[in-house]
Amino acid sequence: MANETANFDRKAVWGQVIAKIHPQVDRGHLLTIFIHSAILSYEKGVLVIGFASIIGPDYVREKYHGKIFPLIKELLPDLESIEYEMKSSLIDAEHPDKIPVESFMSLIGTPRKQRKVPGKSEVMLEGGMRSKLFNKEYTLQNFIPGSENRLVHAACMAVGAKPAGIYNPLYIYGGVGLGKTHLLQATGQEILKNYPGKKVVYMTAEHFINKIVEAIGRKHTKPFKDEYRNLDCLIVDDIQFFANKATSEQEFFHTFNDLYDNGKQIILSADRPPRELEGFDDRLKSRFGMGMLIEVCKPSFETRLAILKAKCGEFEVMLDPEVLEFIAFNLTHSVREMIGVLKTAIGEAQLENSTPTIRTVAQVIRKFSRDQDVGTIDLKDQNKTVVRGLEDVVDIVAKYFTLTKSDLVGLDRKKEVMVPRQISMYLIREILNQSFESIGECFGGRNHTTVMHACNKVENQMKIDQKLQRDINALKKELGF
Repeated sequence: MANETANFDRKAVWGQVIAKIHPQVDRGHLLTIFIHSAILSYEKGVLVIGFASIIGPDYVREKYHGKIFPLIKELLPDLESIEYEMKSSLIDAEHPDKIPVESFMSLIGTPRKQRKVPGKSEVMLEGGMRSKLFNKEYTLQNFIPGSENRLVHAACMAVGAKPAGIYNPLYIYGGVGLGKTHLLQATGQEILKNYPGKKVVYMTAEHFINKIVEAIGRKHTKPFKDEYRNLDCLIVDDIQFFANKATSEQEFFHTFNDLYDNGKQIILSADRPPRELEGFDDRLKSRFGMGMLIEVCKPSFETRLAILKAKCGEFEVMLDPEVLEFIAFNLTHSVREMIGVLKTAIGEAQLENSTPTIRTVAQVIRKFSRDQDVGTIDLKDQNKTVVRGLEDVVDIVAKYFTLTKSDLVGLDRKKEVMVPRQISMYLIREILNQSFESIGECFGGRNHTTVMHACNKVENQMKIDQKLQRDINALKKELGF
């Protein structure tokens, strides 16, 4: 048998497979798993298919192998087996083995019509039980992950397709306003869409605590336990609020154990990873880490802009692209705040029968954030900062990490300050080509060896730390490079 089939066109074969199976694949899976896939090799009857997503190989092997194998067998009669593996480089749009993104989009077509959810704030479940607080506007299909949050989106899609699988519990953490609630509610509704008979409940930690207090006050703790320990999926948002609440934490601990031991899905969110939670029993923190821990990262400029454009489509309005770029550039820390600015700007313009402009949007931004500095933007090019010197870079990095300039140039050696400080030094060296001595002077008179060490550390860490790479790239874009 030849090592590889003569005239074998990997792209053509994979394209034909996708063309035939795409009507049977959820649109969200096409956009998160199959869109970053390719045939990597075919040797001695063994075909290897790669996926950029960490969940891709297992998910496709389990759900679609039976469909993929006979299709490829028709095209490659010598095929004996197919192997599925992760290849992170497939995330690159220019990867030589990938089918172009536009080819996938032409196959995907329009989104499938979603099953209507009764009511905006609740979903009726089997047996009359209601899953409160679901917002039907939160779906996995309308969440725009960008490259920085593609993994967390894919994990949610996997849980929605197969709850209580390998991602149980699913623990999502990140800063305020980045989309954790959207992802949690969307995953719950994805489970209900795929498994209409399942009992899925979403609630905030505060609501869970209130229910416990109420049950204890009425001496009706058994009905409470029965209600929450007989679910198919429990979703709890902002679990950091359980801190230092011993009774609530203990009840949640037992609820967690019962659900997990009975093969039920648990989805949690917090503002930090389990090891950094304060006021929690270690046994509970260890359980949070038994499944999938994944961070929701700050969106890049491109992702923020894509979100704003999608919202304009949803609101059925058209805004000047420069206005959207201005909002995307100036609001970097919270998607929620960014959308709030957009809604306010549109609302004020409609009341005044006018069109939002950069100037009116700037006024709205200042209302949302009194200390927001929108004066460093070149109004001729909203995608670039006017970087005049070292202090401009420090200002941008400080805002990105929600710190003050004095934090970065000061003596604080906490990790949450040290890392942004080192990143600032690296960017000044990289972008402005300043000497180590001049950078040291900017940072409180530090000597040049300290600056050199910081720059080398960031450069080396970027090779193995994808989150650091994303932060550096996002900052460079915000700095106009």
